[in-house]
Order: sequence, then structure tokens, then C-alpha cells
Amino acid sequence: MHFTPRALAPVLLFVIGCTHSVAQQKSVPKKAAAAARSRVDASLARITERSAIVPRVDHHQHIVGPRAAIPWPTLPPVADLPPGLNHVVQERNRIMGKEEIGDIYTDTAQMLDVQAESQPWVRGRDDIRRLVGSYDPASRFVPHTFAVGDSVAQIVGVVVSGQSPESRMHFVLGLKKDAGGVWRIETEQATPIPPPPFAVPLTADQLIRDMDETGIQRAAVLSVAYFFASRRKWPGDEYANTRAENDWVAAQVARYPNRLVAFCGVSPLRDYAVQEIRRCASELRMKGVKLHFRSSRVDVLNPEHLEKVRRVFRTANELGLALVVHTHVRPYGREQAEVFLKELLPAAPDVPVQIAHLWGGNEFTPDALRVFADAVSAGDPRTKNLYFDLTEVEAAAAITGDPDETMQAIAKLIRQIGLKRILYGSDAAATADAPPTSLRWARLRRKLPLTNEELKVVADNVAPYMR
Repeated sequence: MHFTPRALAPVLLFVIGCTHSVAQQKSVPKKAAAAARSRVDASLARITERSAIVPRVDHHQHIVGPRAAIPWPTLPPVADLPPGLNHVVQERNRIMGKEEIGDIYTDTAQMLDVQAESQPWVRGRDDIRRLVGSYDPASRFVPHTFAVGDSVAQIVGVVVSGQSPESRMHFVLGLKKDAGGVWRIETEQATPIPPPPFAVPLTADQLIRDMDETGIQRAAVLSVAYFFASRRKWPGDEYANTRAENDWVAAQVARYPNRLVAFCGVSPLRDYAVQEIRRCASELRMKGVKLHFRSSRVDVLNPEHLEKVRRVFRTANELGLALVVHTHVRPYGREQAEVFLKELLPAAPDVPVQIAHLWGGNEFTPDALRVFADAVSAGDPRTKNLYFDLTEVEAAAAITGDPDETMQAIAKLIRQIGLKRILYGSDAAATADAPPTSLRWARLRRKLPLTNEELKVVADNVAPYMR
């Protein structure tokens, strides 16, 4: 068939139209893909920008001297077991870390698997062999008490590994006497003993290494000398220990004068409190005072306690010393926060007062934080020098019913207070397995729902006592 140009025109128009339609269809996915890539790039840019945000100052850190370190408890005396029970313990120690378990377990024996995700109690020789084999062969059960009846008995003690106390666990063996009168293990459970906080001293060198890893330039070092007035019984004279700890902190901090600032630690309820604060200011050249109401068992609703704390606030104000206060006690809430606002802040009107852990410490207490937030946002003159640190905020939120909702509430209250009053703080690594400052900051940065711009403001904040 022969097509003239005129005849071809409709065909060409059809082909051109189809081609244009296909091109349009192809361009839509391309545009969508480009838009998606743009969104991803923007999101990655925000994440990268956030990860580059690092606080200039850690406003809540500790080092711990030899007197304040809390050693592992000494091993209890070894129990003098009856021969049958002693044989069980000796056999249990003989098979430690081995795959062969002998016949010291009953046919119905159960063992606690502390690492199990669902069913912690296991039964059967294979599982028991696996758990016995998982022990360090150098471990041993050391009994320190027992109870025995006609056909059942119990042995309680600790598990130690060589000479290292850090691997200790509690153990409990439940025994049954078989038909032949031989004692065998019916139940076995061993659970880790949490390490004591500050089992070894923490030095300024360690703190500086941690700061360098995080990128933090400077830190406020808060003496834990108030430990010695706590419920725990410490060897030696209380005030001598308090002085020695403050001396040790001052000497450690003096090695890094361009990076660390030292705060005195003291219990405000002690008769020597004012004397020690004056000594810290004059002899040790410390810049502030750390008070820990919970450790010192301060009850601000008790008139006698309140007057003693007020005396400390007045002294700090007279000497120009900043105050960092762990206000949380039990009970703690609106009433205690109102007393702090109305009775204590007016006693130190000219120096920075820093509420530790944002609301005062320990578990999240929104009622107390709202008292402070409402006062600040209303322009209450008593709050003109009031600051708040973010120490352990993320950790406290993590143990609430809804951590994300809690962090949203915290962010809302932070905005009400005003970002310029919010200071970063991390606290010391109390145990060997505690997260370092770098990880604590990363977790807070990830969980706290502030914008990058807001987070930068907080990270750049420097308290007056650090300037």
C-alpha cells in the first residue's frame, strides 16, 4: 500500500502521542525516585549533623578517692557442713566447667539459666551438663550456711573464681535424699552479685580520657565526700574522711586546671558543714558545693533540717560558690520542690544553683519539675540563677511505663524552662560495666526529642562557674 505524506500525518501524530505518553510515564517514576533520594539525603544530613553535636562542658562528673571507694565485701566464713552435704559441694566443685556431671543430680533436677530469654528453669541432663560446663573451671562453690531435715536440705553460699571477687555469684542448692540415703541436687540456682559502685578509685586521668573520647572540653568534678555521712558505715573518723576526699579531689583536678573545675562535697546536716565549705573555698580554691539530699537523708519538710540546709546555702552565697543539688529524697514531689523554691533559693540569690538530674534525681518526678518550670517561665525572681543538668535523664525515662512518651514530656518541660538554662551532665561510671560518657551522650542525643538546633543550644551552654 502506498502512503502519501498527507496519509501519514495521522499515523505520525498517533506515534508521537504514544511516545510522549510513554515518556511521561517514565518521567513520573524518575521524579518520584529523585524526590525519595532527596528526602533520604536530607534525613541523612540531619542525622550526620546531630551526630556531630558534642557538649562543650560536662557539668556533672565525679572522681572517687581511695577512702570513698567501696570495696567488694569480704567472703563470709565457710560453713562446716555435715559429711553428706559436704560431699555434694565437693563433687559439684569437681565437675565445674566439665561436660561430665556424674550422679550428683536427681533425675528430676532443675537448674536456673539466668541468660534464658523465656523459660529460665531447665530440666534434663543435657541442659544441666551445658550449664555446668559453662562455668569457669577455676570457679568453686563456697558454702556459708545450710539447713537440713530428714529428706531435704538447702545450702547457700557464693561462687568465686580464682582470686577475683568480681566473678562472685550467690548460689542456692536444694537437696533431696534418695532411696539409698544419698544426698543429691534437686534444684540449683546461681545469680550474679551486682558489683558495688566505685569498687576502685576513679582518677582525673580516667575522666580526661573519657572526655577526650567524647570530645568534651571541660568538666565540673563534684566531690563525693558526702558519702561519709550516709547510712553506710565507713572506717575512720567521718570528718577526717570528708576532708581527705575533698583534698584528694582538689589535688587531682589541679593537674588539669584548664579542663576541670572542683566542687566541695559535704552533708549539709553535719555540724562541720559550714567549716568544711569555708576550708574548701579558701584552702582548696574550689568553685562550688555539691549537696546530695538523698545520701545525706535531708528532709526539707523537717524544720531543723531545712534551717541547716539554708545555712549552707547562705554560706555558699557569701563565698560566691555555686551549688549543685541532688534534691530527690523519698518522698519527693511538688511539696518538696516548692520548699526548695520558696525557702532555699532565696538564701543563695547571687550564685548559680543547679538542680541535678533535671528534676532532682532518681526516678522521673514530673510534679517537682513542673514547680521549677512554672516558676522560671513566670519570671519568678528567685529563679534568676537557676539551672538544670541532664544527667541520667535518658536512663530514668527508660524505666518508666512509656519511655518515648516520658521523653516527650521532658522535652516539653525543657522548652518551658528555656534552653539556655539546660546544661549537659553525664555522671561517673560507677561500675566497671557502666556505659562511658561517650555512650551516655549518644543515647541522650538519640532519645531526647529536641531539634538539632535546640540540641546545639544545650550542647553549647556553659554554666557561669565554668566561664
